[in-house]
Amino acid sequence: MRHKYLAPDDMRARGTLYSVVLVGGKGKRLRPLSSDLRPKSFLSVTRNRKTMFRNTIDRIRRMVPDANIIVSANRLHEKLVRADVPALKASNLILEPVCRNTAPAIALASGAILKRDSNAIIMVLPTDHYISDDDRQLACLKKGVDFIRKRGAGIVVIGIKPRHPSTEFGYIKIGRSVRRNAEIFVVERFVEKPPLKTAERYFRRGGYLWNSGIFIFGGRYFMKMVQKCAPEIFRVANECNASDLAYERLPDISIDYAIMEKAKHVYCVKASYGWDDMGTFRALKNVLKREGRQFVEKGGKIVKIL
Repeated sequence: MRHKYLAPDDMRARGTLYSVVLVGGKGKRLRPLSSDLRPKSFLSVTRNRKTMFRNTIDRIRRMVPDANIIVSANRLHEKLVRADVPALKASNLILEPVCRNTAPAIALASGAILKRDSNAIIMVLPTDHYISDDDRQLACLKKGVDFIRKRGAGIVVIGIKPRHPSTEFGYIKIGRSVRRNAEIFVVERFVEKPPLKTAERYFRRGGYLWNSGIFIFGGRYFMKMVQKCAPEIFRVANECNASDLAYERLPDISIDYAIMEKAKHVYCVKASYGWDDMGTFRALKNVLKREGRQFVEKGGKIVKIL
């Protein structure tokens, strides 16, 4: 018996747009400011004093109705999620028993969405990034959604134009543009965080973008790729209400490693909006200064944001 995700030959995504908002991480890189119990997504770095998680929710509400915003978080962070978004329905909150990285989380959330809408278009967003221009990011996301809506069989990743050689981000090597579209490209490969000399070469040569961790896809097509590339994850995600034990047995693996490096029909929207990954104290300090926020620093680490 063929699985329902694989049944239609026509993979066009005609359904409603949903968003999966990821609240993950263990706060390791910004300790003691963040921790297992309060990951960096719940830090407030902007002048509006909202957390990065809440800013992500508010931004995406301009594209996606509340009923279609799904939050994926660890059980430990349920109270933090509900404190930031009290109106979030229980059916829109997926709680992981343990952290298993982005591939299991995204697959589980996508499986749950497909129970509601078998033709859903899904947009996956991290919550530990700083975005300085909401309008430009939303315009970029809309291009990705429109592309998937027309094409169906494919996955779009948002790539950020590098501002400097960096060893802190993964890279996307882009190839030819799609149908003379100067902003959407075929992805040739994903590259993990490179050494400095390699990053400098990428920066000089061009054709490489920072991987933002934002993905847009038709739900059925994505689950087809999960089944093909990571069948053990597919089996658990297909249950939707997976047991704790089954989820704990899944590999701790990113979507890049598990799916994107093996998937077919992967495309990239080239973006140039202001973007920072809050993964280092240096990046955090730069953003806090830009936003006019005061902070306490000890031994090169920020220990308190005022």
